[in-house]
Amino acid sequence: MRIGELAHATGTTTRALRYYEEHGLLHPERSSNGYRTYGTEAVRVVENIRLLLAAGLTTDDLLLIDGCLRDELLSDHSCVDPGAKIAVFEQRLAVIQQRIDDLTRVRAQLLDRLGDLHDRTRKPGVRICPQRLGEKKDSTWPTGGTPSRLPHPGQAA
Repeated sequence: MRIGELAHATGTTTRALRYYEEHGLLHPERSSNGYRTYGTEAVRVVENIRLLLAAGLTTDDLLLIDGCLRDELLSDHSCVDPGAKIAVFEQRLAVIQQRIDDLTRVRAQLLDRLGDLHDRTRKPGVRICPQRLGEKKDSTWPTGGTPSRLPHPGQAA
């Protein structure tokens, strides 16, 4: 299949496919006229590249596990040596977990600050719409009222 067909089959662009090739992740054959041609396994490779990039891996990470990009990543793994894949995945998961922890802390701080700001500006008898607080209305909120503080993640309202 040619580059346009592969782009269509994988829902990506020809530009992205050329980028993957430039970074050594995709290895097309060349026809006598110089056109790129791809085998049917290229669909899985491109889908895996996109999945792993979206999950936070880098092209450098993917080069380390290049031999495994032809695997079915979401089910059985047939990589001859999964050691590199394990190391890259564990490292990237640690980075992702750190980001989640950092974002959770920032969210809690923003919720505290927002609650303080609302406490200071609330006028008696004025109801603040929960959607304006960025939260869905919680059934535990008193009818006609709003919480004095927004709940933290994992904390009941």
